[in-house]
Amino acid sequence: MNKTIFAISFTLLTCALFAQETGNTQGTQNTAASKDNRDLYPLSMYDTRIRLKGVNFVRRHADTGKGEFLDVQVELESRVPENNEYAIYVLAGFEGDRSNPDERRLIPYPAWRKSDPEKDEKTLYFSNVMPTPVTAKEIWGEETYAKKKAEVEKRHYSGFEAEMPEPTFTEVVDYLCKNNAKALPFTLFGETGPTKEKQVMYNYVAQTEDEKKRQVHETLPKHTYTIYNNKYRTNITSHHYTQYRPNFLTFNKVAVLVFDTKKPTNSLLFRKFIDISDLKITY
Repeated sequence: MNKTIFAISFTLLTCALFAQETGNTQGTQNTAASKDNRDLYPLSMYDTRIRLKGVNFVRRHADTGKGEFLDVQVELESRVPENNEYAIYVLAGFEGDRSNPDERRLIPYPAWRKSDPEKDEKTLYFSNVMPTPVTAKEIWGEETYAKKKAEVEKRHYSGFEAEMPEPTFTEVVDYLCKNNAKALPFTLFGETGPTKEKQVMYNYVAQTEDEKKRQVHETLPKHTYTIYNNKYRTNITSHHYTQYRPNFLTFNKVAVLVFDTKKPTNSLLFRKFIDISDLKITY
């Protein structure tokens, strides 16, 4: 009798352990699957075919006299004899802290506090993306945009002077990394080199006769890129326009993003951030 009870108990214990192991295995698989499906922070992936040789800057007056251009010159080199297709974004903007000097004049910040949270928080006052501008609503989405708009209106009702904020530099970069379909496509030539019509490529629109008579150039701000192609070398210059206005600010931060758009995942090849706060106007 005791042997029978022992055999039954042993069988039940074995079945329970097997069921538990099966359940744990499924749980592990489900957990792994959920991790694989989450959004990953975009990192640049090393590619042996291409090198980013350098990034240079020129700050100059616009020909119209109504604003300035920031030229960002990106030099790329091919390490293989074949031609390859890539795409690029160049983001330029002015990034500052969230502190409001007008409010601080009314209520000074306590002297005994060493850190000011508003000075630690960064925001974009304006930005310019080459080749295609992106809006705050595109970056944040409808729901987040509506919430931020409601917060600004609430401050207005409380008697404060508040403007609709811009996405942060990090938010814009993150959006561009995950949406590279609008990036500027270009070919990095190898041994064959470019044909004559592809040696220089641009979207410059010359003045019309009417504009020449009126001494204006309304399409000048729309000139956003110039590409110089050669054997194993491509130089892409992005042109970022900012108009003179009250409380004028120029660009102080730049991001360069290069993609291999043929890759379904991990398409970001280069992500470079540069602070240009000390850049002086050249001409």
